[in-house]
Amino acid sequence: MRLKEINKKYEELVNDFIELSDKLNVKIVHDKGDFNGDNCLLFSDNFIVINKHKPLEQRVNILAKCFGKMNLDNIYIKPVLRELIDKVKLENEYVT
Repeated sequence: MRLKEINKKYEELVNDFIELSDKLNVKIVHDKGDFNGDNCLLFSDNFIVINKHKPLEQRVNILAKCFGKMNLDNIYIKPVLRELIDKVKLENEYVT
């Protein structure tokens, strides 16, 4: 896959996460700043800040990690996002 196609795929995933955040009344802010590691900042379960200078792939994984901390049982999520969130949750279970 060419770099342009890969970036487009990750841009679409970021947009899908933005759509999901709208359903959940969660605001995603792409900003620069001094962030520790790969973690997003999640305030009061309705505000996510991610570093806009991270590569798209990393931002997608960070968003998946943040949404993985939320209760999404009764929410329709596109299968590709559900799979990504579940994958990241599973990976984090083995890390901790």
